[in-house]
Amino acid sequence: MRGACLCLSAVAAAALALVVGWDPPASAQVGESILRYEVDITIERSSDLRIVERIAYDFGDNERHGILREIPDRFHYDGRYDRLEPISDVSVETSAGTPGNTKVSSGTGGRKLIRIGDPHKTITGQHTYVISYRVRGALNAFSDHDELYWNAIGTEWSVVIRSASARVTAPAAISRVACFTGPSLSRLPCARDLTDGSSASFTQEQLFPSSGLTVVVGFPKGAVTVPRPILKERWSFGRAFAATGTTVGGAGALAAVLVGGFIVLLWRGGRDRRFRGGPVEVAYGKEGETEETVPPGSGRHVPVEFEPPDKLRPGQLGTLVDEVANPLDVTATIVDLAVRGYLRIEEIPKHGWLGKADWNMVQVREPDDDLRPYERTLLRGIFKSGSRPEVKLSELRNTFATKLHEVQSQLYNDAMEHGWFVRRPDRVRTFWVGMGVLALVLGVAAVVLLAIWTHLALLGLPLVLGGLLLLIGAHRMPRRTAKGYGGLERARGFRRFIDESEKERARFAEKRNLFTEYLPYAIVFGATEKWARAFAGLDGELPDTGSWYVSPHPFTLVAFTSSMDGFTTTTAGTIASTPGTSGSSGFSGGSSGGGGGGGGGGSW
Repeated sequence: MRGACLCLSAVAAAALALVVGWDPPASAQVGESILRYEVDITIERSSDLRIVERIAYDFGDNERHGILREIPDRFHYDGRYDRLEPISDVSVETSAGTPGNTKVSSGTGGRKLIRIGDPHKTITGQHTYVISYRVRGALNAFSDHDELYWNAIGTEWSVVIRSASARVTAPAAISRVACFTGPSLSRLPCARDLTDGSSASFTQEQLFPSSGLTVVVGFPKGAVTVPRPILKERWSFGRAFAATGTTVGGAGALAAVLVGGFIVLLWRGGRDRRFRGGPVEVAYGKEGETEETVPPGSGRHVPVEFEPPDKLRPGQLGTLVDEVANPLDVTATIVDLAVRGYLRIEEIPKHGWLGKADWNMVQVREPDDDLRPYERTLLRGIFKSGSRPEVKLSELRNTFATKLHEVQSQLYNDAMEHGWFVRRPDRVRTFWVGMGVLALVLGVAAVVLLAIWTHLALLGLPLVLGGLLLLIGAHRMPRRTAKGYGGLERARGFRRFIDESEKERARFAEKRNLFTEYLPYAIVFGATEKWARAFAGLDGELPDTGSWYVSPHPFTLVAFTSSMDGFTTTTAGTIASTPGTSGSSGFSGGSSGGGGGGGGGGSW
């Protein structure tokens, strides 16, 4: 037993606390206390601990359901690992008349929660609880001894404990003991400790709230299975994405394979075919002639075409050129239908500086056999199959999108009927976008799972890259046939005529009255201003647009071009719009609350 100096130290500390005055913590449960807290710890040869806690709890006049016991089972070990001390085989016994309903759960912060009591019944006065459980991985091994460093009574109880004691039984003679009491990190020794062969007892007369009792017991090596801490690596970004030779090299190799595979996919599957030969053979070749894959750099120099190839209409030409039936192609088709006399576009003047431009569209002719299917669908969709002879452009906002999709689908069908593409471009893009999304989801999932469970998360990043590449490259996957590529070459030549219209070409167009006829094609090519500018300053009469476009302003090429740009931009947006909706020794650096176990509890 320790000398009288230890007892005097404990008495002096208690006296000092009384002199200074003790303020109970805010969380203290006033009117409640633990009369006796007895802990019996058995160290088994397997290195497990078998612990029995006897708690005589006085609720006073407070009506409570029972007690809550919290026991830590996960501790910080070092900069990389946490130490686990798993708790199992929990059982509870109570005194007569004390509800023993028990719920065991895992709480946040690495704790085992044991709630005892009946939620439908309250109790007062004194009640006794006996809590038994098993702990693994709690012993520490050193070169000359094995050791238990255990918070027999934790520092998290919110009530006064009037009598505290702990007894430790080891499978061999105990060689050394220590005991600490008080708040967390206190090195004040407990009142009494007694060693008797393979058992040691520790007592403390009173523990204030947030004070505990920590015991340290050493015994010879070989008495138990070699103690080993149960460690679990703590997650961190640096751990998950550890840059090692394996992860960096593997990720680099995988990325190279995926990028290379993507390039091969584009090279073999996304390039057009063409007829073999010179520019004439390429542009005018016939089915059955020799074909080849279009080499890189082709199509940069094409001869000028003075009219649309094969008299294709603007929407058809726009779909052929960029492989997309977009709203601008449909807008150009509306203008083309007006030019051809099926409808009239009337500009509505803006009211005030903040007013919005609008246009009235008036049906002039019924759809006939001269129209392509997509043109008939468009005309009937605007005027609702003739049920309304005129409509404001603004009235199509948020209502025309479904019909627009139908028109676009028919444009793709029209392109397939002409034999321009191997498969419908929109469906090819949709397929590869779907594959890209799938690859991206799988890549992200792989990164997340690898980051959670391993150090190899870097290996998942190339999979994400692969998904992104497929999404980016989806628009390159539609492939033209040799016939489609020939039409594309001629369309590029016609675009040169529209886009590079010097005055000589403008005079040619003026003589044939082509300004209005070719205007929808200029819209498709985004060259409306260039097309109009080529006619400025010519000596001939100004083009006549009054039969299909009515403006409240006097006609000038500049004013007309501005109005047409406004109409096409507004129409493309309007028809596509939709409604918004640690393992240190307790002998060399021990303190109260510094060992395993501990925790606390209270009533509920």
